[in-house]
Amino acid sequence: MSSADREEHLIAALLDLADPAGGRDADGPVERLAEYCLRLPGVQAGGVLLADEREPQVMVPDRDDAAEGLERIQLQLDEGPCRDTCRTGVTLADVPLRHPDSRARWPHFTAQALGKGYSATTALPVRYRDRRLGALNLFHQHGALTRREITLGQALADAVGIGLAYRQDLHGLRNRTGQLQTALVSRVLIEQAKGVLAERLGRTPDEAFTLMRRYARAHQTRLTEVARRVITGPADSGPFARSGRG
Repeated sequence: MSSADREEHLIAALLDLADPAGGRDADGPVERLAEYCLRLPGVQAGGVLLADEREPQVMVPDRDDAAEGLERIQLQLDEGPCRDTCRTGVTLADVPLRHPDSRARWPHFTAQALGKGYSATTALPVRYRDRRLGALNLFHQHGALTRREITLGQALADAVGIGLAYRQDLHGLRNRTGQLQTALVSRVLIEQAKGVLAERLGRTPDEAFTLMRRYARAHQTRLTEVARRVITGPADSGPFARSGRG
């Protein structure tokens, strides 16, 4: 691949990974990130660990069992360069796994990686501004990645970070909108029931509300359900019958 072709390919990859629509599904850009990074000279395998506090996720290219195994080891044992970068947001570039420091820092992970034929690893943060979203792990031989390749890998990881942050924000906005809509519907329902009950019993709206709230607490029923019964139930029977006076 010529230099011009490579630059064109990189630009296309960055645009693809940063796409807020996320492709066919939310995981698509993350999986493609690992695939793109496998095309960097010197990279033998790669995977992405998403830093979800409730359920961290591992993404690797299809049929890359070695990378998936190493990523899952880090997740299960809470040990490894990708796990550390997820927590700190710090880049770990070309870490020699045969070095005593690596063996002491990640004993189980290092043994597994060396056993699969990788002598070095590079962990790059997947981030957006001050938000740590995950980490990209590249497996290779010590000294095989140049500073340029690591910079390109980080650019690809940053592009995914933009897309992930956008989708997180959009998801949060949709949740808040749904909650506000539910609260508005509940409020309207309760106000309607207050008016109905006040007219039925000859009480003020505030007194009607107190009656409904007292009933809801006594019967461990949601106030909106009590309001719905007032509006749809018969006026001459039940706890709020027309002849009652609370």
